[in-house]
Amino acid sequence: MKRYTTFLLLLCMLLASCGGSDAPADNTTTAPETTADLYPDDLPDDLDFGGETVTFLYRQEILDEFYVDSQNGDIVNDALYDSLRAVEERLNINIEAIPREGHLTNVRDEYMNHITSTVMAGDGTYDWVDLMIGNACVKLREGIFRDLTQLDYLDFAKPWYLKELTETVAIDDKLYYASGDVSIGYLKNSFCLYFNKRLAEDYKLGSLYELVDEGKWTVDKVAEIAAAGSQDLDGNGRWSLDDSVGFVIHDYTHKYGFMGSTQIKFFEQNDTGDWEYVLGSERDADICEALYALINQSEGVYFYNGTNAIPEQIEGYNKVTDRFVGGGILIMTAQMDDAVTQLRTMQDAYGVLPYPKLDEAQKEYQSSSRSTHNSFSMPVTCENPEMAAAVYEALGASNYEKLLPAYFEVAMKAKYSSDDESARMFDIIHDSFKLDFGYMFNNALSDPTRPYWVALNTEGSFASTLASKKPVVEEALAKFMEDVEANCE
Repeated sequence: MKRYTTFLLLLCMLLASCGGSDAPADNTTTAPETTADLYPDDLPDDLDFGGETVTFLYRQEILDEFYVDSQNGDIVNDALYDSLRAVEERLNINIEAIPREGHLTNVRDEYMNHITSTVMAGDGTYDWVDLMIGNACVKLREGIFRDLTQLDYLDFAKPWYLKELTETVAIDDKLYYASGDVSIGYLKNSFCLYFNKRLAEDYKLGSLYELVDEGKWTVDKVAEIAAAGSQDLDGNGRWSLDDSVGFVIHDYTHKYGFMGSTQIKFFEQNDTGDWEYVLGSERDADICEALYALINQSEGVYFYNGTNAIPEQIEGYNKVTDRFVGGGILIMTAQMDDAVTQLRTMQDAYGVLPYPKLDEAQKEYQSSSRSTHNSFSMPVTCENPEMAAAVYEALGASNYEKLLPAYFEVAMKAKYSSDDESARMFDIIHDSFKLDFGYMFNNALSDPTRPYWVALNTEGSFASTLASKKPVVEEALAKFMEDVEANCE
């Protein structure tokens, strides 16, 4: 528990027991108050913008992860409302959110084109624009966004920004988008594992939390636990939802979570600071081999080759959810917000774990999220960049202190207790969240993660897929950098 006092004090009280029949029935309770400093940022105390308005464009379908205009008794909604209003009062500004459809597949292109056309027309309506982070990487080459490192009020070393943001996705030391606690979209989509505490006790597996704390939560350990915590109930020798399953990959997109957790390396910067496609080391091959074995060859493991993002696959996805809720799965891959949207009726107590490391030699855990989560970019047409930057910094600090504890309380349906095991796990997931250049720029650079993806589905395919993909990615990277140099500030 490393960084923020208020967050940890609340979590130590709130997050001991997840799920269970004695968990709160809903999320309309009042968040505990705190007397800690609400604004641990370095903004000047006397900032006053005289009632000016700072305007954010945001995807309408998910607006409430960033902005609400009233209280409604929901603990997360009201914490967000209080955070927004506190920043408005502190800086004497008005925060305006303009919603526009842009999240679903059929409206994404129109949403992105709207941003481009607005900026190209010299329209300064938007001070900040929200984009799926993978699409921000696509749009930045057009030269329509400011370099955020040039804005004095933004401090990317603060804990309300994603870890090592300027080191992981900057181009020529310039940063054209930011992500963190200004919107909790990244957190809702964070990859994690949920596990059934009763089953862990029944199978006498010991403390899974201790494995994490001791650095022993690895891919091989997950396979070992899955085998020990499963039963082939129908006796047919194949693992399915008719069995008591040890480990389930709930959605095929959840395999992306292992890219971050095992720290596979797609790109790195050379001595001159240029990004190079470096996938193909012995360790990268070992990662793919280990994950293929976990997913396809391990006892007690079931992979649902579908997603809830495709309508015809939702029924199968929901069957997996129901099996976990009903107590038939020990460990299941998930995204953080699944606890809110899918696990409300679960009677068994459940806990949360980070995705595993490759092995014990890997120094630290690393968490990540789907590339559909939020990022913010500042259009070059923003008329008062420093004011917009100050508001952004203040929102991040305020949400970090006020919103995150409320979200975690609801996400895990926690009750008051002195047990801080869940707090430690959330601390790891939040604090180790890091973007990966290859995954973030996947759409912009002709799918550099393809060899990893194929290798997890087809045994022994890593080298051949990489050999065919490497020149394509390198050509796309060269063209992308040419566009950035020609168009971006």
